[in-house]
Amino acid sequence: MRKLIAFAAVVGLVAACSGAADTSTTTTSTSTTVASTTTSSTSPTTTLPVIPPAPWASPAITDVPQVLVDQWDAADNKTWCSALYPTEALDPDATIRKANFDGGWGIAWDLPNGPGREASGDYCPDCGRGAFGIAGTGVLAQGNEPSLWPTQLSWQDGSIGGYGLEGFATPGSGAPLLMYLLVSDEGCLYNVWSFLGQDQLLRFVDSLRKVQGLEGEPTLWQSQQPTPEVQQLGAAPWDETPLTVSDVPEVEVSEWEQDAGSPAGCPMLAFEDLGDADGAVPRRANNAGQMLVAWDLPSGPGHDAYGYPCDDCGRGVIGLGTMSAGSGADLPIAFEWDDGSVARIRSSAISYGTEALLSVNGFGCTYWVWSHLGDDSLEYLLSQLRRVEGMP
Repeated sequence: MRKLIAFAAVVGLVAACSGAADTSTTTTSTSTTVASTTTSSTSPTTTLPVIPPAPWASPAITDVPQVLVDQWDAADNKTWCSALYPTEALDPDATIRKANFDGGWGIAWDLPNGPGREASGDYCPDCGRGAFGIAGTGVLAQGNEPSLWPTQLSWQDGSIGGYGLEGFATPGSGAPLLMYLLVSDEGCLYNVWSFLGQDQLLRFVDSLRKVQGLEGEPTLWQSQQPTPEVQQLGAAPWDETPLTVSDVPEVEVSEWEQDAGSPAGCPMLAFEDLGDADGAVPRRANNAGQMLVAWDLPSGPGHDAYGYPCDDCGRGVIGLGTMSAGSGADLPIAFEWDDGSVARIRSSAISYGTEALLSVNGFGCTYWVWSHLGDDSLEYLLSQLRRVEGMP
């Protein structure tokens, strides 16, 4: 199964959202001389937006509701996602409660009436449920998420945000405004939302503060991670003698031949040897439209159904799948082969161990290989990839 993480909403685009940053305007005078006659005109010139100080750079607060303390303390991401809490912009009639975010923490405020979201997830015009809120999701920040939204924000500490109507919604649909917020030195993607309009959302964000005792360790966004040194691995293993179909687990062949199929122009690759994962049992994973096989061991490291690491479940200890061509192209190259093929490494707090996104020169897809057994295991698995006779 491809990694599935619960977000507050699907990314959406929205029109007619004005920016939130302050701007200053100056007036410039110009003069033109025509046949000894001088005329003057004025034209407004807008300067670059003034970047405000980050509200969370203010001193941390101490007095917060117990529900936030409990939510953050139970969160899988608490070591890399500090709690944030607003100091104002709260309706006196609002009631705070927990909001469920897999791997992370969240809090929401309910109002007696007004727009909101039913427990089913449907928007409601007058239930007031979840009228506004904030979550530190279990998703490791990549560094570009706010750019998905039409309205962009930035702060002096390097934090960035972007917001629009949730889920590609149009005005009048009942959807809330949703902001993706990346805070400097925090490793998670924050979601901030409001059914009460842009002004309330921006006041809410401007009042967010860190909380003493609910702070994680400084964590870089994925885009800030240092670029690894590229390793030259020599001859490409997929150019070696192909495997026969009988050498390949039946579930892997079945997965490759599924009705949805693998990406067009994507030759089948399979492991000749599993190395440290020897004895693991392969299974087909749910990954519509693409090929994905995972191997399970009775114990040892792995991940649960949502991609969160487990110390001794053995689930998905290694895996092999396909993605569309160009997947992971923004990640740094870690390995190169003589035929021009490259592999990019993806490693995060929420991941399938260490992951490689492999682009084989001349093949029309990206191969996804992962291992929970360490970097050496992943490199070994890459060296064991072979073509399969009689398969695409």
